[in-house]
Amino acid sequence: MSDITETDIRMVLERYLRICESPENQRNARYWTNAGEPWLIERWRGVPAAKSGAFTMALDIAGYSKVVDIPCPAYYETAEAQLYGQMRYHFWEAEFFRCNRFFDTTAFASLGAVWEASLFGANTIFPDGQAPWVDMRNPLLKNRDLSVLRTIGLKSARMAARMHQFYERMCELTEGSGIRAMYPTCLRGPYSVATQLRETTSLLMDILDAPQFVHDLMRRITDGLMVHAQQRAEYLGEEVAPAKLFNDEIGTPMLSKAMYEDFILPYETELAEFHKTVTYWHSCGVTDDFYKSVATIPNLRMMHVGPWSSVEKAVDVFGKADIALDICVNSTADVYDRTPDEMRTKLQAIKTACDGKVRYAVRADGFQIVDTIERDLEKISQWNDAAIDVFGTVNRET
Repeated sequence: MSDITETDIRMVLERYLRICESPENQRNARYWTNAGEPWLIERWRGVPAAKSGAFTMALDIAGYSKVVDIPCPAYYETAEAQLYGQMRYHFWEAEFFRCNRFFDTTAFASLGAVWEASLFGANTIFPDGQAPWVDMRNPLLKNRDLSVLRTIGLKSARMAARMHQFYERMCELTEGSGIRAMYPTCLRGPYSVATQLRETTSLLMDILDAPQFVHDLMRRITDGLMVHAQQRAEYLGEEVAPAKLFNDEIGTPMLSKAMYEDFILPYETELAEFHKTVTYWHSCGVTDDFYKSVATIPNLRMMHVGPWSSVEKAVDVFGKADIALDICVNSTADVYDRTPDEMRTKLQAIKTACDGKVRYAVRADGFQIVDTIERDLEKISQWNDAAIDVFGTVNRET
């Protein structure tokens, strides 16, 4: 993607701004409490505003790579490639999906899920056609030795320097366009970062026979995340941004409620108090046992309910606390492997469980192309039709 010109980028930014300003996008804004604020993640997610449901859809970057021909890892190599590619998959979303996804006037420098661990010195690999990932064959913490952790700084690690450069270049490329470039925030919770630095199995064994090491590691990570947030705020001349706690490694049976409350919750609570707001707590694991504990995190705005977790239990706990639900379905089991009637049954069950009890939205995302582009997009389109029928939040005539 080295042949992308500033003229090319200016053209896609102008086109994207028209999407943001479109009547349909402005109508969708009413479904979300955060439509007027930056989401601070490359692919937007909404904090639901109503107890009557809305729905969104998105592919994984690996899906966009095939459908829109965005080459990976080239997407992560230059600011021009990332900005241009990001706009192109937004165009595809706006054209192909008929959902309540809101497009805001921002663009992001992004390394995806490896960003936080890379700040501490973890090695990053760039698989063909995929998002980057931490080199878990060679974890940074091969031993219980925290001295190898890098000191946090906006440009102190190789990937941090790359993202800093991306941001500064994106600011130049978007200047005067009406699109605002966003500096990356840390999104993953401290336990998730710990698994990337130490490796999940090793960390679970540490919990059993070296609990103080785990607490020391969580302390270092939590402090580092707060340092980065403060440095970012000072660099931008802004307040510390709201936190997000992405933790796909939290779930039963790997962790018990007692383990979560001992080794994880105190550090998440500390981050919440430091940031003053936690926009989103996320884990695709089975999190039913942790609902009441997570609900104690100060100023939490939205809870993720993954495909293997109980929607009904989440409604009971978080509805009472007025914490919105981001209900995510299984892209394979609930979409690719289902008939249209089965899709409607699934969506109707969620609607029945939630309507009038909790602010919520249903999200189908993370789609990759597992069969053929034609077949998989047909199944996604069937899901889209089913969601329109069940929720009634999209006008088929538009």
